[in-house]
Amino acid sequence: MKILHVIASTDVGGAEKHLLDLCLQQRELGLEVSVALPAEGALSQALETHGIKYSLIRSGGRLHPLALWSLRQVIRRMQPDLVHAHMLKSAFMVAYADRQILCVATAHNIVKHLGPFRRCQHVICVSEMVRESLCQLGYPEAMATVVHNAVDTHAFNTSKREALRSQYGWQNQLVVLCVARLVPAKGQTYAIAALVKLIPKLPNINLVLVGEGDDRDKLLQQAHQSGVSEHLSLLGSRNDVPDLLAAADIYLQPSIKEGFCIAFLEAMATGLACIGTQTGAIPTMLDTGNNGILIPSGDTDAIVEAVSSVAVDAELCTRFAAAARITAQTQFSPEKQARDTLAVYLQALNQ
Repeated sequence: MKILHVIASTDVGGAEKHLLDLCLQQRELGLEVSVALPAEGALSQALETHGIKYSLIRSGGRLHPLALWSLRQVIRRMQPDLVHAHMLKSAFMVAYADRQILCVATAHNIVKHLGPFRRCQHVICVSEMVRESLCQLGYPEAMATVVHNAVDTHAFNTSKREALRSQYGWQNQLVVLCVARLVPAKGQTYAIAALVKLIPKLPNINLVLVGEGDDRDKLLQQAHQSGVSEHLSLLGSRNDVPDLLAAADIYLQPSIKEGFCIAFLEAMATGLACIGTQTGAIPTMLDTGNNGILIPSGDTDAIVEAVSSVAVDAELCTRFAAAARITAQTQFSPEKQARDTLAVYLQALNQ
C-alpha cells in the first residue's frame, strides 16, 4: 500500500512528531510512505535522517492556486492508494487539489468547523472528545475513528535521574513539572494559584513550567503578586524534555482544554506519578487510584489535594509511576497506533 502524508508545517511539534513516528512504524508494516510539506526545515531534516522520501509543495493559503497545483502534481506523480492529511489546512488542500483521491485526515484538536473534513472518506480523531466534537457538527459517526497518539517508551526513562537532578540543581527540591504552551487552555494559572496552599505543606516545592506562549508575563505577574515567585521556574522552550521528565518528581497537567496531550503520555512513559485534568484523552490514559490521579479542570483545591497526597506518600508515588509506564507501553505504543491506523485505511479503501 502506498501512502502520501500531507502536512502544512515544517517544524517538529506534536502533530509533526506524530507524523514522523507514524511513517516509521508504517514502513515497518511494509507500507510505502512519503510526505508532502511546504518547505525544508526541522521536519524535512528528520525525514531525511530516517530515509523517508518527501516532496516540497508551494506554500501559501489553503486555497492558494499555486499551492494546490503543486500538491496536485505530487499526488499525480506519486500515485498513492490514499492521502493522509494532518491538521486542518492540509485536509482543505487535499480536498481541493484532487477531488478523486481517497483522503483520510487526522483531527488533532477539538473540531470547531466541519469544512476541512467534508470531503474526507474517514477522519482519525486523537481522542473521544475530538471525535464527539466532529460528529456533533454532523460528520457521520461511522466515518470517524479514535486512534490514540503514541510515544516511543524506549526514549523515556529515569535511568539518569540523580545525575540530571544534580545538573539542574534540583537535589533538595520537590519538582512538579508541566510541559505545555503558556496559553489559557493549558491552565498553568491554576497550578500557580495552588502553590499558595502547597508551599506551607511542602516548603521545598518547585513548580517547573516548560514552554513558551502569550501568557508568560501574566503568569510571572501572578506568581509575584501571590508571593510564590521563588517556587516557580519558567524554562521556556527546551530540547531536553526527556531529561527534564526523568529528573522531576511529579507531573501535573492542569489543562482546561486538550486534544490528546502527548506531553502527558511522555510523562507516563518516563515513569512519573502523574496528575491530569478531565479533558481530551487524559481520562483515557488515567485510571484514578491505579496509575495516577484525575482531577476536574480549573480546580485549584483539587491540584493542592492531588499533589499533596502523592508528595507525602512515597509508596503511592512509586506505585503510580510504575503503573503509568506500563499503561504507556501497552496501550499507547507506536506499534498499536500504526496497526489501528492501517485498519482505518483498509476500511476507507473498502467503502
